[in-house]
Amino acid sequence: MASCRRLRLGLVLWGAAVASAQDPVWRIPPLGAVEYRREWRASASDLARTAGAARDAPSDGKVPERYLHRVPPAPWVCQGELDAAGRELTGPVRDLRDVFRALACDLGSRGSARGRFPRLLPFGDVTVGGSWSSLQADGSQTLRATLQARPPGPGRGEPRDTAERLRAFCLRDADGTLTIERRIDGERGVVASYRAQLDLVVQEDVRAYRRLQLEDAWDLVAVRENQDFDFRKRVAAAIEAGVGFVRDAIDANKSFLIDSGGDERNFGSGRLALGLLTLVHGGVPRDDPVLVEGFDELRRRRLEDTYSLATALMALAARHAPSGEAERIRNGDLAAVPRRELDERDRKVAQRWLDRLLDNVDPRVDRDDLLRFNYTRGPRYDTSLQQYGLLGMWSAHTCGLDVPARAFAAAGRQLLAVQGPAGERLRLRLASHALLREAAGTDVPPRVPERGATARGFAYQEPDEPPFGSMTSAGISGLLLAQAGIAAGGTDRTLARDLDTAVQNAFAWLAAEFSVRCNPGFAERADHHWYYWLYGLERSCELAGVAWLHGRDWYYEGALQLLSQQQGNGSFRAEQSSSLLLDTTCFAVLFLAKATPPAAVTPR
Repeated sequence: MASCRRLRLGLVLWGAAVASAQDPVWRIPPLGAVEYRREWRASASDLARTAGAARDAPSDGKVPERYLHRVPPAPWVCQGELDAAGRELTGPVRDLRDVFRALACDLGSRGSARGRFPRLLPFGDVTVGGSWSSLQADGSQTLRATLQARPPGPGRGEPRDTAERLRAFCLRDADGTLTIERRIDGERGVVASYRAQLDLVVQEDVRAYRRLQLEDAWDLVAVRENQDFDFRKRVAAAIEAGVGFVRDAIDANKSFLIDSGGDERNFGSGRLALGLLTLVHGGVPRDDPVLVEGFDELRRRRLEDTYSLATALMALAARHAPSGEAERIRNGDLAAVPRRELDERDRKVAQRWLDRLLDNVDPRVDRDDLLRFNYTRGPRYDTSLQQYGLLGMWSAHTCGLDVPARAFAAAGRQLLAVQGPAGERLRLRLASHALLREAAGTDVPPRVPERGATARGFAYQEPDEPPFGSMTSAGISGLLLAQAGIAAGGTDRTLARDLDTAVQNAFAWLAAEFSVRCNPGFAERADHHWYYWLYGLERSCELAGVAWLHGRDWYYEGALQLLSQQQGNGSFRAEQSSSLLLDTTCFAVLFLAKATPPAAVTPR
């Protein structure tokens, strides 16, 4: 009798398992993630004169650098990436390896499989079509498909000339076959593993074809809770190792920290300041000899460009900040950013840096109306420099220096003038650190307020250029710092309201385009300045006190990507061959350390 009951129970459980495998859905803890172990490899042939010759050519050479991002997207699936049904991944795909991930992780895909991946440079607009085999009892399934890539066509909601801009960075076309073998664990609600193989023939130019072969294999490691102990331990270890790399670079007085002179974009002193800023936020003791000597050297330098001046002011302000300032503000233990107490020497140095910074402007406009920052004084500007100009101004303000509210207002009006055109309308949800504190320890999720906003991003310079993530985060940071500076020195209610609306609209753009797997927005920038984008994301969210961006734990998702990129010596691999490991490592550590204090204001 007991054996019959056990048999019936076994049949019921087996039937449930089969049902869950036949109609699977991802089961990831709220804002949690699934971790995988990954192995991938890629090879390419020499150039051939015809597609047929390329298809038959041995693929045993190096893949051209532009075909794949140097920083591989990390082997994670985050709950925040899933659609409302919990079956497929959302967000832009900017790397061929993430095409495999999107297809293999689409649990809503039954027999036929169709995928469209626009703006996947350098291939163009990529389409995949094929069919999955029947799901086996063990959850295994095979996709056989074709992959085609064509030059980008017009995109909905894009500036009119975006497709034309992108075609200049694209290959002529590509055709090939794709096979994916996956195993779905329906009971656990995950893809337990997948193996993808792509054999592609790419036309680079007239009578110039190349074969590309790419394999990518993922195997389940664990399902993770949001910001669990393992995550916090990894982050702490990554910060410690990254700080060690930066400290050694400064101690060795590397050549890239030296100014050679004569070039407005010679950032040797800026890199020294960035390294010192990283050491301070990375927890290096203030009396550490490398830190002490580094600041002494920075004080002796003749700083000229906006990046170097602003970062030096940020580093000096951080050095004189109370211990744990940012975390204490986030936790509600400190109401606002307090004034730093500088000695006479540092006060004179900071004033000298501020005076030079405020002269590095575009003289074509009245600086009382629009304050536009350039590398040095001259007729140009850009959004990145505008952000750093405001960062320097705000840092000087927190050091007790006189920065007129009208300067913050003029810099803020410049950002209002270059914000991009209106895009998608959405009900924006920004969850503050205070809101999460209130819900902590209860079974009730935080009630996040909604606010109507229109997505409006920022481009590098002009509002009619395509916007992208790193510039939109720069725009948000600048707007928030302008708000804080105006509030500290007086009131301009109309301008304050305009700045607040612009901040909300820029956050709406980030929400609509969000990805930490690439620099989102204009596809040509996807693998450029990725670390700068993440550090900008940290800065904009922390200045605003935003813990969750439209239902996404931006810090957790970004940190998971960064943790996969750290190398044995503590550095973080560069996204471009021309990138310096010091820069990427500093940006990564500053993100992981959540270095930016919220822009709470203490009135004079």
